[in-house]
Amino acid sequence: MSGGSVDASGLDRLRDRLAGLPAVIAATLADSMRIQAQALATAAGARLDSQVKDGTGALSRALIPTLTVNGLAATAGVTVDEASPAAAYAAFQEHGFHGTESVRAHLRTITQAFGRSIAPVSVPVRAYDRRVDYDGHPFLAPALADAAGDIRAALTDAIGTAIAHQLSFWNQDPSWPVRTSTPPCSPG
Repeated sequence: MSGGSVDASGLDRLRDRLAGLPAVIAATLADSMRIQAQALATAAGARLDSQVKDGTGALSRALIPTLTVNGLAATAGVTVDEASPAAAYAAFQEHGFHGTESVRAHLRTITQAFGRSIAPVSVPVRAYDRRVDYDGHPFLAPALADAAGDIRAALTDAIGTAIAHQLSFWNQDPSWPVRTSTPPCSPG
């Protein structure tokens, strides 16, 4: 007859470490999500600059990564800086527009007449409506689709890192918390 015993002393220490695991995972994920949001903003801006030749790059510079943390929940993304004058064009570029647009009355500066340069003259232009058929140049959705695998891998790695860090004490004492012993073999 053989027997043995298991000494599971120190489980309070393990329970305490595991109790802190959700907060450690959330913090590590938030750090990873911040990095991924920055990479996504950069990729979306590069895609936008390659598709839309406005010459200024103002819209791509207006893309900002965001991270909102609420307890153990975090949300990351890319948004357009509303303070930027280019913000009004983000949805127009992403989705396009087909419809009627109203143009307000404004002043137009004329610098040429009949093919010759003239001193600048401001000319009033009355309000009018115009038909717009503009196919969008999606930049956010494709950038997210392209990065989805990398984002998933980075978040998975972050979870693994958090768990490894939280349980690193385990590696310091390979026999902890479970110690086994078996009695000497008896002739049978």
